[in-house]
Amino acid sequence: MANDKQEKIDEQLRPLYAELQKYGQTQDWDRALKTTRKILGISSNEKKATQSKIVCLMQLDKFDEAYGTMTKNANDTADLFFERAYCEYRLNRINDAYNTLKSIARDLSEREQELLAQVLFKLEKYNECVDYYRSLIKNNVDEYQSTRQANFIAALATWKLTDPSCNVQLESNDLSDETYDTTYNSACVLLSSGKYAEAEIKLRSAEAQCRRELEEEGDMNEEEISRETANIRVQLAYCLQQQDKNVEALTLYNDVLKTKPTDLAVIAVASNNLAVLNRDQNLFDSRKRIKTATAPETEPKLNAFQKKILQVNEALLAIYTGQHETARRILDKMVQKNNDTDDSVPMAKVSLLMKEKKLPEATQLLQEFIENGKQRSVSLYCRLTYVQLLLSQGKVNQACDYLRNDEELLVKPGIVATLVTLYNYLEDTKSAAQVLNEAVDRLYNLDRTKGKHSRSLAYLIKQNIIYQEKQGNGKRVTEMLEILHKLYPNDTNILSKLIIHYLKSDPERANLLSQKLPSIKQLAEGIDADTLESTFGKRVTKAEKTIEKTKASDSGSTATTTVTTTSAEKQKKKRKRKIRLPKKYDPTSKPDPERWLPLRERTYYRGKRGKRGKQTAVGKGTQGAVGSDQSATTTITTSTGAQRSMPSSKVTGASGSSTTQPKPIPPSGKSAASKRKGKR
Repeated sequence: MANDKQEKIDEQLRPLYAELQKYGQTQDWDRALKTTRKILGISSNEKKATQSKIVCLMQLDKFDEAYGTMTKNANDTADLFFERAYCEYRLNRINDAYNTLKSIARDLSEREQELLAQVLFKLEKYNECVDYYRSLIKNNVDEYQSTRQANFIAALATWKLTDPSCNVQLESNDLSDETYDTTYNSACVLLSSGKYAEAEIKLRSAEAQCRRELEEEGDMNEEEISRETANIRVQLAYCLQQQDKNVEALTLYNDVLKTKPTDLAVIAVASNNLAVLNRDQNLFDSRKRIKTATAPETEPKLNAFQKKILQVNEALLAIYTGQHETARRILDKMVQKNNDTDDSVPMAKVSLLMKEKKLPEATQLLQEFIENGKQRSVSLYCRLTYVQLLLSQGKVNQACDYLRNDEELLVKPGIVATLVTLYNYLEDTKSAAQVLNEAVDRLYNLDRTKGKHSRSLAYLIKQNIIYQEKQGNGKRVTEMLEILHKLYPNDTNILSKLIIHYLKSDPERANLLSQKLPSIKQLAEGIDADTLESTFGKRVTKAEKTIEKTKASDSGSTATTTVTTTSAEKQKKKRKRKIRLPKKYDPTSKPDPERWLPLRERTYYRGKRGKRGKQTAVGKGTQGAVGSDQSATTTITTSTGAQRSMPSSKVTGASGSSTTQPKPIPPSGKSAASKRKGKR
């Protein structure tokens, strides 16, 4: 009985499996899915049908249902490692996908390696990701090679961007311009290396390639092409922004956002960079931009590096707008979540404390960060900010000690010059000279190990020579000149100075060096002795020196010369006039402080004698009003019968308050008001 029943089931399943195979070959996944459901409806234990159903669901992008089917039928799908990991990857369960692929005991297949590389990229393990892609590119040659190359360059660019200290050895064929994707990603690698001019050329080339390919396909209109190229144009705008071409960058960002791109990451990056361009201006617009960039739906599209930049910018914007508690809350949350060695969060906290005028706390915070980060490299900006905080509190000695103990800073001419200036301010010339000597020795040894000579070394040596000469240290000056002579053996100016210094201390050495000087015959090459004698031997009178040649007129007349004597062009000397003082001038008495005011406006003026009481009404009341004995007042108007004025304009004072200052237009015709005189 059981065998008969099984035979009947097999008879029903045979045409269904044939139908399933046909739909699979034609890639008709909807009908194939219906067929698998029919098969499982007849026999629920069909392993092939279950696995085929999972494949159909994945092809139809129903990853949640496919993953649920694998979970329910764990025994039948135990060997579907790739399908399970891919569903987890598409459902954004990246860690689960990584664990699934790592649990495979055998060697990974080609597609499993590619999926693992994508998972590693999402987990931001870029070094492993780059290794996997490099291996895949070397060991495979098929139609997907350009896609692998684009993904490899993308991983390389992101790794260099998030970790500038990484030492990536680029091979000759790593950066490719085969497609617009590879050209774009190659430009990103150049951007992360700071080669902005080269990156700009590649980005413009990538945009042109992308437009050309999409126009050839003919499926998209201009608006859709603009959306497709949005990420390239945003990256180009960032490249221009890094080159201080802010106007062009601003135009590009706004153009991209006007096209309403579908990629949320593009919108977030463009909005953030626009807020950065605004700086401390147009804060209302910046707030809108940051709100758009930090929307919850954009978070899955950004990597950790981008999220951190957005949060720091959000905190800085809160500091600009005076929301200090909001900024402090954002920064504290970042410290709890991340254990980064980056100095962006401490620097933002320092900005907040400086805004609150808490300089000692800001200094203490930065000092602790620098001391805790001795194992890693603290940025130059962070270290110089710490020095600036010390100097702003008058701690010059402490600032000098910190700069002097930093060996990396002491090979930079700007830092050395600052340190020498500070020691001169403290009147410690001995330490200033010692700093210059140490800087020269350190940089000289550093250049010798590298096998090249930097311009900084020559500059520091020349400055050290000037300083040591002021101090009267001839021995050290001679040593510095010896180093310069080794660097520039053909410079006769340096050689002559060295000989002069050796004449005082070591005449034999001076005599030996003097043999390197060019001979008189070499110096005299190209010099005409007759010309020199005729030029310097001729006596020229004063009158001949003042000959002025006038140029020919436009009509082509010949030039004429006018001779003028020096006596005719002598300027008349101004005669010194004797200072005349008042007759009753007393040098011991203080001058009247109101002497510059008109007599009528001085406090001690009492009017003319004999006319007291007659003009008591004059000067009282508003200008233009008649005496109090009239029954009505009249106003002076213009000839048109009405007074006109400009709209008031707001002028902001230094304190930040605004005052309104109207700007009147003068009347067009003359009136009684224009003739009347008086004080306003």
